[in-house]
Amino acid sequence: MTVIVILGILATLSVLYLKPRTTPMDVVQRFGDLVREARREAINSGPVRANVVVANGNSKARTCISAAGALGGSPTFSLQRLIENPTPTSNAFTWNETQTLQIPSTVKGMTYANVVGTNPGVTVSSADWSSFSMCCFPNGTCQARSLFFENMKTTPTRDYRARISILPLGATTITRPDWTSP
Repeated sequence: MTVIVILGILATLSVLYLKPRTTPMDVVQRFGDLVREARREAINSGPVRANVVVANGNSKARTCISAAGALGGSPTFSLQRLIENPTPTSNAFTWNETQTLQIPSTVKGMTYANVVGTNPGVTVSSADWSSFSMCCFPNGTCQARSLFFENMKTTPTRDYRARISILPLGATTITRPDWTSP
């Protein structure tokens, strides 16, 4: 009888420990990895031809991260790389999706800002995630952004919120387990 009780306890513990518990801090770390990959791909792909820059609205961006989903939901981020037509005189190009990052349903993407900063403290977007875009350039820089994530739990815990800020130079990321610390 004792053996059965011990096996029951071990089975219960193993089920509890096998469930993934993604926290907002895990999400900002994964998003930081996506930003570093965008920067790496932008540098490796080299500069965009001048005629393609003009056709692309004077943007020299080589990679961009876009998002889809409602604020307060679990957005999906897509990394896209600009692919030029191989003909040197052609100004045609396409955006090729290279990676996606689906935020787990246990974490909400609350909002974002087009600057580096804290919340409150920066003007955050009131639109949905479909207006989010962050581009990286062949010189190794990326556009500045701050993203704010929150756990789906209604009761705040130690790992309730997280923020990632992307600095323009070198796409350095700052991850914080809160929204307000500088």
